Amino acid sequence: MTRKEWQKHPIVTGSGAPCILGIDFLRNGYYKDSKGLWWAFGIAAVEAEGIKKLNSLPGLSENPSAVGLLKVEEQQVPVATSTVHRRQYPTNQDAVIPIHKMIRELESQGVVSKIHSPFNSPIWPVCKSDGEWRLTVDYRALNEVTPPLSAAVPDMLELQYELESKAAKWYATIDIANAFFSIPLAAECRPQFAFTWRGVQYTWNQLSQGWKPSPTICHGLIQAALEKGEAPEHLQYIDDIIVWGNTAMEVFEKGEKIIQILLEAGFAIKQTKVKGPAREIQFLGVKWQDGRQQIPTGVINKITAMSPPTSKEETQAFLGAIGF
Repeated sequence: MTRKEWQKHPIVTGSGAPCILGIDFLRNGYYKDSKGLWWAFGIAAVEAEGIKKLNSLPGLSENPSAVGLLKVEEQQVPVATSTVHRRQYPTNQDAVIPIHKMIRELESQGVVSKIHSPFNSPIWPVCKSDGEWRLTVDYRALNEVTPPLSAAVPDMLELQYELESKAAKWYATIDIANAFFSIPLAAECRPQFAFTWRGVQYTWNQLSQGWKPSPTICHGLIQAALEKGEAPEHLQYIDDIIVWGNTAMEVFEKGEKIIQILLEAGFAIKQTKVKGPAREIQFLGVKWQDGRQQIPTGVINKITAMSPPTSKEETQAFLGAIGF
C-alpha cells in the first residue's frame, strides 16, 4: 500500500491489546509497521496528505539569521529627552560566544555599526526556548526618557476572540524573520541606541528590540505594507500573521498572497516560520482547531513542572516558559 491509496480499517482497543500506540499517533500521526505499510491515525493526518504547504513557496529563506530591509524611507523615531548612559553589567558566560558571533553577523548585514556616542545601555542577552540566544539591550532607562507613541498594537485577547468567531476549519501562520531589524532608522536617531561589547561601542541602524516604541512602529509598518498590497483577510500581531478558511486551498491562496506582499515590501521570511495549511496550528501561544483555542500540551507540561513563582525573576521565567 502506498500513502496515496488509503484504506479505512477499524481499530479495537482493550486491556488485552498486544500493541499500544501513543496518543500522539492516534490524534494526528503516521506510523510505519514492520511490513512497511503506512498507517494514518486521525482525520487530520489523512486530509493533510498531498496538501501543498506554504513553506514550499519560492523566495522563502533557509538562512536561520535572515534579515530583510523594508523598502521605506529611514524612519524618524522619538528621540530621548535627555542623555542616558548605563555601564555594561556582568553577562551570562553561556551567552558570550553566541552574542559575539551575533554582533559580528549583524554588523556584516548592516544592522549594527560602530559608533562613538554619549548614550549607552547594557546588553541583556535572553535565552530562547530553543536554547538559542537573542541579542537584546536593556533600554529601561532610555525608555523612561523617550516620548510616548500612541499604542497601535492590538490586544491579544481581542484577537483571540475574533479568530474564535471565524469558526475556521483550516489555518496558516506567517512569522516575519527579524522584523524589527528590517526597519531602517534615520541617522540622527541612532546614537541613543548605543551599547558596548568588548570595549567597542555599537548602535543600531535598524529598529532595536527592547525599546518601548519598537512594537508599535513595527506593527504599523507591516500593517501599512499589507494594506498597500491589498492583503486578504487576516489577523496580525506585530510580526505574527494568521489566515484561515474552510478549505486548505483557500488558506493556501490567502497565505501565498500575503507572503508575496511581504517579500516585495522587503521583509525576509524563513521557511521554518511558515506553517500550514493545517487543521491544527499554534498562534500567539494558543493551539487552534475547529475554531476553538486550546492550551498546547508543551505549555501544560511546563506549568505542571514548575513551582509557583515567589520573586520577580521567577515570575519572568514562568512567563517566558509559557510563551508570554
